[in-house]
Amino acid sequence: MEWLNFRHLYAFWMVARGASFTKAASEMHVAQSAVSAQVAALEEYVGEQLLIRSHRSVELTPAGHRLLGYANSIFEQSRAINTLVRDKEHLAGSVLRVGIVGGVSRNFVYRLLERYQARAPGVRLSVTTGSYGELYEFLRRFEIDAIVSLDLPKKQDLSEVAYRKLGESRMCIVGVPKLIRALRRKRSKLSIEAFSFRHPYEVDVVERYVRPMIHGEMTLRLDTDDIPLLRFFANSGHGVAVLPRVGVLEDLEAGSVEAIELAACPEVMIYGITMVRSRSALVGVDMDGLWE
Repeated sequence: MEWLNFRHLYAFWMVARGASFTKAASEMHVAQSAVSAQVAALEEYVGEQLLIRSHRSVELTPAGHRLLGYANSIFEQSRAINTLVRDKEHLAGSVLRVGIVGGVSRNFVYRLLERYQARAPGVRLSVTTGSYGELYEFLRRFEIDAIVSLDLPKKQDLSEVAYRKLGESRMCIVGVPKLIRALRRKRSKLSIEAFSFRHPYEVDVVERYVRPMIHGEMTLRLDTDDIPLLRFFANSGHGVAVLPRVGVLEDLEAGSVEAIELAACPEVMIYGITMVRSRSALVGVDMDGLWE
Protein backbone atom coordinates (compact mmCIF):
# COMPACT_ATOMS: atom_id res chain seq x y z
CA MET A 1 0.00 0.00 0.00
CA GLU A 2 1.44 3.39 -0.96
CA TRP A 3 2.35 5.68 1.93
CA LEU A 4 0.12 8.71 1.70
CA ASN A 5 1.39 11.81 3.45
CA PHE A 6 0.61 15.44 4.14
CA ARG A 7 1.77 16.50 0.65
CA HIS A 8 -1.11 14.65 -1.07
CA LEU A 9 -3.70 16.70 0.77
CA TYR A 10 -1.68 19.86 0.19
CA ALA A 11 -1.54 19.21 -3.58
CA PHE A 12 -5.32 18.76 -3.68
CA TRP A 13 -5.83 21.94 -1.64
CA MET A 14 -3.58 23.99 -3.92
CA VAL A 15 -5.42 22.76 -7.05
CA ALA A 16 -8.88 23.24 -5.53
CA ARG A 17 -8.07 26.69 -4.22
CA GLY A 18 -6.90 27.98 -7.61
CA ALA A 19 -9.07 25.70 -9.81
CA SER A 20 -5.95 24.89 -11.82
CA PHE A 21 -3.28 22.17 -11.86
CA THR A 22 -0.96 24.52 -13.75
CA LYS A 23 -1.26 27.29 -11.17
CA ALA A 24 -0.83 24.82 -8.28
CA ALA A 25 2.32 23.36 -9.83
CA SER A 26 3.77 26.83 -10.34
CA GLU A 27 3.10 27.91 -6.77
CA MET A 28 4.48 24.61 -5.39
CA HIS A 29 7.55 24.81 -7.68
CA VAL A 30 7.05 21.26 -8.97
CA ALA A 31 6.05 19.68 -12.27
CA GLN A 32 2.35 19.56 -13.10
CA SER A 33 2.61 15.78 -13.50
CA ALA A 34 3.74 15.51 -9.86
CA VAL A 35 0.67 17.45 -8.67
CA SER A 36 -1.62 15.30 -10.83
CA ALA A 37 -0.06 12.11 -9.46
CA GLN A 38 -0.52 13.20 -5.85
CA VAL A 39 -4.17 14.17 -6.39
CA ALA A 40 -4.83 10.90 -8.23
CA ALA A 41 -3.31 8.91 -5.36
CA LEU A 42 -5.53 10.75 -2.89
CA GLU A 43 -8.63 10.05 -5.01
CA GLU A 44 -7.72 6.38 -5.23
CA TYR A 45 -7.58 6.00 -1.46
CA VAL A 46 -10.63 8.12 -0.80
CA GLY A 47 -12.48 5.98 -3.30
CA GLU A 48 -14.24 8.96 -4.84
CA GLN A 49 -13.50 11.50 -7.54
CA LEU A 50 -12.59 14.82 -5.94
CA LEU A 51 -12.01 16.99 -9.01
CA ILE A 52 -13.63 17.17 -12.43
CA ARG A 53 -10.95 18.08 -14.95
CA SER A 54 -11.82 19.87 -18.17
CA HIS A 55 -9.71 21.56 -20.82
CA ARG A 56 -10.02 25.01 -19.27
CA SER A 57 -10.89 24.55 -15.61
CA VAL A 58 -11.16 22.29 -12.59
CA GLU A 59 -14.38 21.81 -10.63
CA LEU A 60 -14.97 20.17 -7.27
CA THR A 61 -17.23 17.15 -6.86
CA PRO A 62 -19.43 16.94 -3.73
CA ALA A 63 -16.73 14.80 -2.08
CA GLY A 64 -14.14 17.38 -3.15
CA HIS A 65 -16.15 20.17 -1.52
CA ARG A 66 -16.29 18.21 1.75
CA LEU A 67 -12.56 17.54 1.71
CA LEU A 68 -11.80 21.16 0.83
CA GLY A 69 -13.63 22.31 3.95
CA TYR A 70 -11.40 20.21 6.18
CA ALA A 71 -8.28 21.07 4.16
CA ASN A 72 -9.03 24.77 4.61
CA SER A 73 -9.19 24.28 8.36
CA ILE A 74 -5.97 22.25 8.40
CA PHE A 75 -3.96 24.70 6.30
CA GLU A 76 -5.37 27.75 8.06
CA GLN A 77 -3.81 26.27 11.18
CA SER A 78 -0.58 25.67 9.26
CA ARG A 79 -0.63 29.32 8.17
CA ALA A 80 -1.09 30.29 11.80
CA ILE A 81 2.03 28.30 12.64
CA ASN A 82 3.91 30.03 9.81
CA THR A 83 2.76 33.41 11.07
CA LEU A 84 3.88 32.50 14.55
CA VAL A 85 7.35 31.35 13.55
CA ARG A 86 8.20 33.29 10.38
CA ASP A 87 6.51 36.66 10.45
CA LYS A 88 8.54 38.05 13.35
CA GLU A 89 11.58 39.29 11.44
CA HIS A 90 11.62 42.45 13.50
CA LEU A 91 12.48 40.54 16.65
CA ALA A 92 16.09 40.70 17.77
CA GLY A 93 17.97 37.64 18.94
CA SER A 94 18.75 34.12 17.79
CA VAL A 95 16.86 31.62 15.67
CA LEU A 96 15.71 28.27 17.03
CA ARG A 97 15.23 25.74 14.23
CA VAL A 98 12.76 22.93 14.88
CA GLY A 99 12.04 19.86 12.75
CA ILE A 100 8.52 18.39 12.90
CA VAL A 101 8.01 14.78 11.82
CA GLY A 102 4.98 14.59 9.51
CA GLY A 103 2.82 12.33 11.69
CA VAL A 104 2.83 14.69 14.68
CA SER A 105 -0.52 16.42 15.18
CA ARG A 106 -0.63 20.06 14.01
CA ASN A 107 -2.77 20.86 17.07
CA PHE A 108 0.08 19.74 19.34
CA VAL A 109 2.74 21.53 17.27
CA TYR A 110 0.88 24.84 17.27
CA ARG A 111 0.33 24.80 21.02
CA LEU A 112 3.97 23.87 21.66
CA LEU A 113 5.32 26.70 19.51
CA GLU A 114 2.79 29.24 20.74
CA ARG A 115 3.77 28.51 24.34
CA TYR A 116 7.47 28.82 23.54
CA GLN A 117 6.98 32.09 21.66
CA ALA A 118 5.24 33.56 24.69
CA ARG A 119 8.18 32.58 26.91
CA ALA A 120 10.95 33.63 24.52
CA PRO A 121 9.73 36.64 22.53
CA GLY A 122 13.28 37.53 21.48
CA VAL A 123 13.83 34.24 19.66
CA ARG A 124 12.58 33.64 16.13
CA LEU A 125 11.46 30.09 15.32
CA SER A 126 12.09 28.32 12.04
CA VAL A 127 10.14 25.12 11.30
CA THR A 128 10.96 22.30 8.88
CA THR A 129 8.75 19.25 8.28
CA GLY A 130 9.83 15.87 6.96
CA SER A 131 10.42 12.22 7.79
CA TYR A 132 12.31 11.24 10.90
CA GLY A 133 15.28 10.05 8.83
CA GLU A 134 15.52 13.32 6.90
CA LEU A 135 15.24 15.47 10.00
CA TYR A 136 17.73 13.37 11.96
CA GLU A 137 20.35 13.98 9.28
CA PHE A 138 19.66 17.73 9.55
CA LEU A 139 20.01 17.47 13.33
CA ARG A 140 23.37 15.67 13.08
CA ARG A 141 24.67 18.39 10.76
CA PHE A 142 23.37 21.09 13.16
CA GLU A 143 21.09 22.44 10.41
CA ILE A 144 18.20 22.20 12.88
CA ASP A 145 18.30 22.31 16.68
CA ALA A 146 15.53 19.94 17.73
CA ILE A 147 13.07 17.36 16.42
CA VAL A 148 9.49 16.78 17.55
CA SER A 149 8.82 13.11 16.82
CA LEU A 150 6.62 10.11 17.62
CA ASP A 151 9.71 7.89 17.53
CA LEU A 152 12.46 7.47 20.08
CA PRO A 153 16.04 7.86 18.88
CA LYS A 154 17.63 4.63 17.66
CA LYS A 155 19.81 2.81 20.19
CA GLN A 156 22.97 3.44 18.19
CA ASP A 157 22.30 7.20 18.31
CA LEU A 158 21.76 7.53 22.06
CA SER A 159 25.40 8.44 22.66
CA GLU A 160 25.01 11.68 20.68
CA VAL A 161 21.40 12.73 21.29
CA ALA A 162 19.19 13.57 24.25
CA TYR A 163 15.41 13.26 24.31
CA ARG A 164 12.46 14.18 26.46
CA LYS A 165 8.85 13.06 26.46
CA LEU A 166 6.62 16.02 25.66
CA GLY A 167 3.24 14.35 25.96
CA GLU A 168 1.12 11.37 25.07
CA SER A 169 -2.22 10.77 23.39
CA ARG A 170 -4.66 7.88 23.69
CA MET A 171 -5.58 6.01 20.50
CA CYS A 172 -9.29 6.29 19.69
CA ILE A 173 -11.94 5.13 17.27
CA VAL A 174 -13.34 8.38 15.88
CA GLY A 175 -16.34 9.05 13.67
CA VAL A 176 -19.49 11.06 13.27
CA PRO A 177 -21.78 10.82 16.33
CA LYS A 178 -24.39 8.59 14.67
CA LEU A 179 -21.81 5.97 13.76
CA ILE A 180 -19.99 5.99 17.09
CA ARG A 181 -23.28 5.66 18.97
CA ALA A 182 -24.18 2.65 16.82
CA LEU A 183 -20.85 1.07 17.71
CA ARG A 184 -21.48 1.63 21.40
CA ARG A 185 -24.97 0.08 21.26
CA LYS A 186 -23.84 -3.16 19.54
CA ARG A 187 -27.48 -4.02 18.76
CA SER A 188 -27.13 -4.69 15.06
CA LYS A 189 -24.42 -5.90 12.75
CA LEU A 190 -22.56 -3.11 11.01
CA SER A 191 -20.42 -3.02 7.91
CA ILE A 192 -17.71 -0.47 8.62
CA GLU A 193 -14.72 0.91 6.76
CA ALA A 194 -11.70 1.81 8.88
CA PHE A 195 -8.91 4.32 8.20
CA SER A 196 -6.03 3.81 10.60
CA PHE A 197 -3.02 5.69 11.90
CA ARG A 198 0.25 3.83 11.46
CA HIS A 199 1.25 3.33 15.10
CA PRO A 200 4.95 4.16 15.63
CA TYR A 201 5.48 1.09 17.83
CA GLU A 202 4.45 -1.36 15.08
CA VAL A 203 1.28 -2.28 16.94
CA ASP A 204 -1.50 -3.66 14.72
CA VAL A 205 -4.11 -1.43 16.31
CA VAL A 206 -7.01 -2.41 14.04
CA GLU A 207 -6.65 -6.19 14.30
CA ARG A 208 -5.67 -6.27 17.95
CA TYR A 209 -7.85 -3.59 19.51
CA VAL A 210 -10.54 -2.39 17.09
CA ARG A 211 -11.83 -5.47 15.27
CA PRO A 212 -12.81 -7.31 18.50
CA MET A 213 -15.04 -4.33 19.37
CA ILE A 214 -16.93 -4.37 16.05
CA HIS A 215 -20.18 -6.33 15.95
CA GLY A 216 -20.23 -7.02 12.21
CA GLU A 217 -17.80 -6.62 9.33
CA MET A 218 -14.93 -4.17 9.17
CA THR A 219 -12.68 -3.42 6.19
CA LEU A 220 -9.38 -1.62 6.59
CA ARG A 221 -9.23 0.87 3.73
CA LEU A 222 -6.14 2.87 4.59
CA ASP A 223 -3.23 3.07 6.98
CA THR A 224 -1.10 6.20 7.04
CA ASP A 225 0.93 8.46 9.30
CA ASP A 226 -1.00 11.49 7.98
CA ILE A 227 -3.22 12.70 10.85
CA PRO A 228 -4.87 15.54 8.85
CA LEU A 229 -6.03 12.99 6.25
CA LEU A 230 -7.44 10.74 8.97
CA ARG A 231 -9.21 13.74 10.46
CA PHE A 232 -11.04 14.14 7.14
CA PHE A 233 -12.12 10.50 7.16
CA ALA A 234 -13.28 10.78 10.77
CA ASN A 235 -15.59 13.63 9.76
CA SER A 236 -16.70 12.15 6.43
CA GLY A 237 -19.29 9.69 7.75
CA HIS A 238 -17.94 6.97 5.44
CA GLY A 239 -16.33 5.02 8.26
CA VAL A 240 -14.23 5.35 11.38
CA ALA A 241 -10.71 6.69 11.77
CA VAL A 242 -8.35 5.18 14.30
CA LEU A 243 -5.91 7.84 15.45
CA PRO A 244 -4.50 9.67 18.49
CA ARG A 245 -7.04 11.81 20.29
CA VAL A 246 -4.84 14.91 19.99
CA GLY A 247 -5.37 14.85 16.21
CA VAL A 248 -9.11 15.58 16.49
CA LEU A 249 -9.31 17.74 19.62
CA GLU A 250 -10.99 20.63 17.80
CA ASP A 251 -13.58 18.35 16.19
CA LEU A 252 -14.36 16.67 19.51
CA GLU A 253 -14.81 20.05 21.17
CA ALA A 254 -17.08 21.18 18.31
CA GLY A 255 -19.14 17.98 18.55
CA SER A 256 -18.72 17.05 14.89
CA VAL A 257 -17.19 13.71 15.93
CA GLU A 258 -17.19 11.43 18.95
CA ALA A 259 -14.52 9.00 20.12
CA ILE A 260 -14.19 5.62 21.80
CA GLU A 261 -10.86 5.38 23.59
CA LEU A 262 -8.80 2.22 23.14
CA ALA A 263 -7.72 1.96 26.77
CA ALA A 264 -5.70 -1.24 26.27
CA CYS A 265 -3.74 0.11 23.28
CA PRO A 266 -0.35 1.72 23.93
CA GLU A 267 -0.56 5.48 23.89
CA VAL A 268 1.25 7.44 21.20
CA MET A 269 4.13 9.34 22.76
CA ILE A 270 5.52 12.63 21.49
CA TYR A 271 9.23 13.27 22.03
CA GLY A 272 11.62 16.19 21.73
CA ILE A 273 15.09 15.22 20.50
CA THR A 274 18.29 17.28 20.47
CA MET A 275 21.98 16.66 20.02
CA VAL A 276 23.86 16.38 23.31
CA ARG A 277 26.10 19.21 22.14
CA SER A 278 23.30 21.37 20.76
CA ARG A 279 23.89 24.39 18.53
CA SER A 280 21.20 26.23 20.47
CA ALA A 281 23.21 25.83 23.68
CA LEU A 282 26.26 27.25 21.92
CA VAL A 283 24.43 30.40 20.81
CA GLY A 284 22.51 30.85 24.06
CA VAL A 285 19.00 29.93 22.87
CA ASP A 286 16.72 28.67 25.66
CA MET A 287 16.07 25.13 24.42
CA ASP A 288 14.54 24.05 27.74
CA GLY A 289 11.77 26.59 27.25
CA LEU A 290 10.69 24.76 24.10
CA TRP A 291 10.10 21.52 26.00
CA GLU A 292 8.54 22.91 29.18
